[in-house]
Amino acid sequence: MRPIDICSAVLVSTGNRALREPSKIRWDAVEALMGLRLRYQSPFDSRVTLVDPGGEHMFFEEWLENRPAPSARLWLAPFPPGGPSDPRLAGLPLEVRDAIGNGGLGFLLYSDGQRIERFVPREVQPLLHDIAGPQLYSFILSRKNAAALSEALARELNLPLESLEGHLASRSPHEMQDIVERFMSSGAAVEYASSAELPPEASDVESWNAFFAPSPRSSSLSFEFLYAGPGSELDLERDLDSARSDLSSSLEAMRDFAQAQGLRSWSKHFRRALLRLTLEPQPLEDLAELLLLNGLPAPAIQLALCAAASDVFGGIGAWNDLVFPGEAGDSYRSLSERLLASLRTALRASLNSSAL
Repeated sequence: MRPIDICSAVLVSTGNRALREPSKIRWDAVEALMGLRLRYQSPFDSRVTLVDPGGEHMFFEEWLENRPAPSARLWLAPFPPGGPSDPRLAGLPLEVRDAIGNGGLGFLLYSDGQRIERFVPREVQPLLHDIAGPQLYSFILSRKNAAALSEALARELNLPLESLEGHLASRSPHEMQDIVERFMSSGAAVEYASSAELPPEASDVESWNAFFAPSPRSSSLSFEFLYAGPGSELDLERDLDSARSDLSSSLEAMRDFAQAQGLRSWSKHFRRALLRLTLEPQPLEDLAELLLLNGLPAPAIQLALCAAASDVFGGIGAWNDLVFPGEAGDSYRSLSERLLASLRTALRASLNSSAL
C-alpha cells in the first residue's frame, strides 16, 4: 500500500470508530502506531488535515467533531472511471483534479443521511525552509556584510534596493523557498569574497548554517484531503464476499500465469498473498494492528491484508516492470489490470466495513 492509501485506511477505520463509539477510540495508540498527527495536540510531524470548502485546514479529530450525526459514517469510493479528465469533474479546482490523477484508494466520502461530501487525498511534502521574509531580512541586517548582502539579493531578484524589505515581507512561505535558495548561493559568494584570502570566521559560518538548516519537519510527509463537492453513495463497495471472491480469483490466475512463465518467486508471492485470506489476523504489522485496534471484523482484516500483499505494482523490479512477447504479453496485461482492479475494490470494501 502507498503511504496515501495507509493514511486513507487510518481515517476511515479510526473515524468510523470515533463516530460510532467515541469512548472507545484510542487516538494516542492510533497516532503512535502510524506516526501520524490526527489531533492538534499530538507530537508527530506528519500530519493529516481536512480542507473544507472555504480552504480552512482542520486536524482530523476537529473536522470529525464538527460533523456529529447519529447516522454519520466515512466511506471510500472509487474515483470516476475517466480519472481527472472525467467531464463530471470539470468544475473542480485544478489542484483537486491533480490530486485525483495521483491515484490512491479513491474519494473519502462523509455522509450523515442528509448530506454527502467528497474529499480527495494528496501527499504534501513540508517546506524545506521555515523562514519568513521578515526573518530573512532581519538575518541579512545582522551580518557584517549587510549592505553587500542586501545588494546581492536585490540584484538576484531584479529589485531596487529600497524595495527589498517590502518585497520579502509580502512573499508567501512557498515563494520564500526559492528566494532562500537563491540567497544562499549569492550570499555565500559575498561572504567568502569579503574575507579576502582567509575563510570566513567559524562563528559566522556556524550562525549562517544554523539559520539555513532545513526545518525538522521537512522530511515528514503529510496528507491533505481536499473538498471536492457533494458525492454519492451509489458506487460504494461494501460486499466483502464479492470482493474476496474477485481478489482470490485474480490472484489464482496470476499465480498460475507466473508459474507457467517459470517465475518461481512471483508465483510464491501470489500464493502467499492468497494465504492472507485464511490466516488469523495478528498484530505483527502496522496495518493489521490498526484495523484490530479499530474493531474491524477478522474477514475484513484478512481481505485488507491480502489486498495489501497483492499490490505488486510499482517502479523498477516490480511486477509491472516485466515484459512478455506475443500472447503471453496480452495475458500479462489483462491479468495485471484485473488484479489491480480487484485489490483496489478489496481494500475499499474491507475498510468500508468499519462503517457497518
